[in-house]
Amino acid sequence: MAKPRLKFFNDSDPWMLAEDIPDMDIFFAQIWQSCFTNEFAYPNGRAYKKLLSIQRGYHLWFYFGQWDSNEVGKHITNRIIKNPKFATQVNKQIIIWANRLRKFADRVPQEHLPRLSNRELWNWYQKHDEEHTKYYQWCWIPVGADMFHNNLTKRLQQFLRLNVIEDRVNEYLVILTQPRTKSLIQIEQEDFLKLTAIVYKDAKQRQLFRQLYKTFQESKAAPYGLKTHTPEYERLLEERVNTIRDSIKPGILKKIHEHYRKYYYIQFMWIGKEGVHSFDHYLKELVKLIGRGVNPGQELMRVQQEFKTQISKRSKLMLRLKIRGAWRQVFDAWGDFMITKIYRRYAQIYAIYRMQPVLREITKRLKITLKEARLMLKGEIKDGLLKNKVNHQALRQRTKQAVYYYEKGAEVIFTGTKAKTLIKKAEKQIHHEVHELHGQVGSIGKAIGYVKLIFRPKDMVKMNKGDILVSIATDPDIVPAMKKAAAIVTEQGGVTSHAAIVSREMNIPCVIGTKIATRVLKDGDKVEVDANKGIVKKTINNYRMP
Repeated sequence: MAKPRLKFFNDSDPWMLAEDIPDMDIFFAQIWQSCFTNEFAYPNGRAYKKLLSIQRGYHLWFYFGQWDSNEVGKHITNRIIKNPKFATQVNKQIIIWANRLRKFADRVPQEHLPRLSNRELWNWYQKHDEEHTKYYQWCWIPVGADMFHNNLTKRLQQFLRLNVIEDRVNEYLVILTQPRTKSLIQIEQEDFLKLTAIVYKDAKQRQLFRQLYKTFQESKAAPYGLKTHTPEYERLLEERVNTIRDSIKPGILKKIHEHYRKYYYIQFMWIGKEGVHSFDHYLKELVKLIGRGVNPGQELMRVQQEFKTQISKRSKLMLRLKIRGAWRQVFDAWGDFMITKIYRRYAQIYAIYRMQPVLREITKRLKITLKEARLMLKGEIKDGLLKNKVNHQALRQRTKQAVYYYEKGAEVIFTGTKAKTLIKKAEKQIHHEVHELHGQVGSIGKAIGYVKLIFRPKDMVKMNKGDILVSIATDPDIVPAMKKAAAIVTEQGGVTSHAAIVSREMNIPCVIGTKIATRVLKDGDKVEVDANKGIVKKTINNYRMP
C-alpha cells in the first residue's frame, strides 16, 4: 500500500513538546491525536497541521509545531473575545458530549464477550472511537486556547492592565476566573464528608470506627514501625476494615456502597495501572477520618463557607472594576471551563475503564499481547478483526520505541533508525543547572518547602505535610498528595488545568506551565514558591534527604 503524502512533515515549524504523559497508550492517544489534525477543524474553525508523538513502552510525549499551535491558540482566543457566546456554547457542548460518552460507556458489554463475533467486537471499538472523537472536538477548545502559549491568559491580563496595577494583575485574574459552581472534585469531597457525618452522628458507629483505627495504630499490624501511608500500611488497614463490616448498620452500609458505585473508577488513568477503588477503600478512608478525630460536619461547613467567600470576593471585584457585558461573559466562561474540564475528565476515565474488557478480548482474537494491542492504530485493529491481518514483527518493534506522526488524512508509524532520527530532532536538551523557574499563576500565595516529585499514586508515599508537590501534570488519582502540599508546581497546564482547579479549591499556592520543573528539581530540593508572580526559586546548597 502506498504511503500517504505528508505535506507538513519536513516543514520549518520546529517541534514543541505539548505534553509528557506517563502510563499512556495509543489505544486512547490516537483518538485525540487524530482528532486534532482532522475533526478539530469543526467546530473550532481550525485544526492543527501536524502532530508527532514518541512512545516508549507506556510513556508518551507528544509534540505540536511551535508556530502552528500558537496560531491555533490565537484563533480560538480571538473567537472567544470577539464572540463570548462561542465560549458559552463550548461549555454546553462539553457537558452534552461528556454525557453521551458516559451513556455509551454504560452500554459497553462487560461479560460474555467471547459470544460476540469479530464484527460485533469491532463495532464496539469503532463506536467508542467515534464518540470519544466527537467529545474531543469540543473538549479540547479551552485547552487549545491557553495551555501551550497562554494566549487567552495574555489577552485577559492585557484587559486588566487597563484598570489594575501590574502587581495585582495575576491576583485579580485568579479571583475573576473563579468558577461560580463546584467541580466534581469538590462535590465528591463534600459527598464523602456528608457520608462521614452520618457515621459520626451515631455514637455507637463512631466508636466502632474509632476503636478499629486506634487498635490498628497500636497493634503489630502497623508492624515494625511501618510508616503510615505506605502501600503496605494502606493494604493492611484495608484488610482490617473487613472485621467491622458486619457491625455497620445496614442503612449506613448502603450509603457507603452508593458512594463507592458513584466514584470507584476515578483513579483508573489511561492504562489502568492503579486499577479502581474497592469498596473497602472507602471503608478504610472513613476509619481514618473518624479515627483521627475530624468532625466532618464542621469540616463540611468550613469547605462550603470557603467557597461562598471566594464567590463573594469575585462578585465584589467584578463590581469594583466595572467588568460587564462581553468581558463579563468571557470571565464567566473561563470559570466554567474549569468546571467542565473536571466533568469531562471523569466521563472519559469511566469510558476508558469500561472499554478494557473489549480490548482484552481483542488481544485473544488477534493472538497478541495486551501491550501490542494498546499500541495499534484503529485501522490496524479493524484489519486484524475483519481481515485477519496482523503485522506481528512491527508490533514487537513498537513495544520498545516508536514515533507516530499525524496530519490531515495521514497516520504514519516509524520504528528503528528512522524513529531515532525523528526523536533526536524533536527532543531538546534541558540545562539542569537552573535555579529559577517561571510559569503561570494557577492559585495565588507563597510557600517554602522541600520538593517531592509525584507522578502517580505509587509516589504518594513520599509526600509529607508541607512538602512542595512537583509533577508533570496532576490528575484525580494523586489528589490525596495534593491535599498535603504547601504548594504545587507543574510543568504543563493552563489556568484550566487540573492542578490550577484543585489548588484553588484547596487554597494552595500553585505555579503551572514551568515546562521543565521535573527535570531540574529533585526530591529533597528546598524551593521558594511565589505563586503571586509565577516564580519558583531553588535554594542553593539546601537539600534534605527524602
